[in-house]
Amino acid sequence: MENKITAILLAGGKSQRMGTDKGLLVLNGKTFIHNICDALKPVVGSNILIVSANKEYDKLGFSRVEDIIENKGPVGGLYTGLKESKTKVNLVVSVDVPFVTTELLQWLVENHNETDMVTQTKIGDKTSPLIGVYDRSMKIVFGEQIAGNKLKLRQAIEDVKHRTLEVPEKWSSQLQNINTQEEYQNLTK
Repeated sequence: MENKITAILLAGGKSQRMGTDKGLLVLNGKTFIHNICDALKPVVGSNILIVSANKEYDKLGFSRVEDIIENKGPVGGLYTGLKESKTKVNLVVSVDVPFVTTELLQWLVENHNETDMVTQTKIGDKTSPLIGVYDRSMKIVFGEQIAGNKLKLRQAIEDVKHRTLEVPEKWSSQLQNINTQEEYQNLTK
């Protein structure tokens, strides 16, 4: 499976609500980003691309790239990651989901149909486009969106052939986003 899939780890957010880089927060003795990379490795090997300006991430030993066009949110991060990727299939994970497991990521990849541009996840009625599989050609769509300053990721996905997978109940807690100090404090209690 290695080198057929690139993992794009989006870690370039401003972390305004958290006040610090979310990827470097510690959970069970390891940083968020370390936990996520550990979950990704059995699926993609070392083919992990971190989209972030934070040079701290270089210590992990994976490729890191900074946003080509700054301040464009997740659309900008995806555009950068997909432009840098050398594979058709790209597994995308945001840095604020430290509970994600290899099992869930493997399931997501196995249920992606290569005729779809995007496979995103959802729990109930809440979609999670930042835990998904993206075709590299989506970089064209995102490039056009950035050019038009249309930065709504969900809208971009609605406009292309996509699939939304309901995450099985047993894995639903893995999609928990940790975005604020309060959410983080509740984890470490």
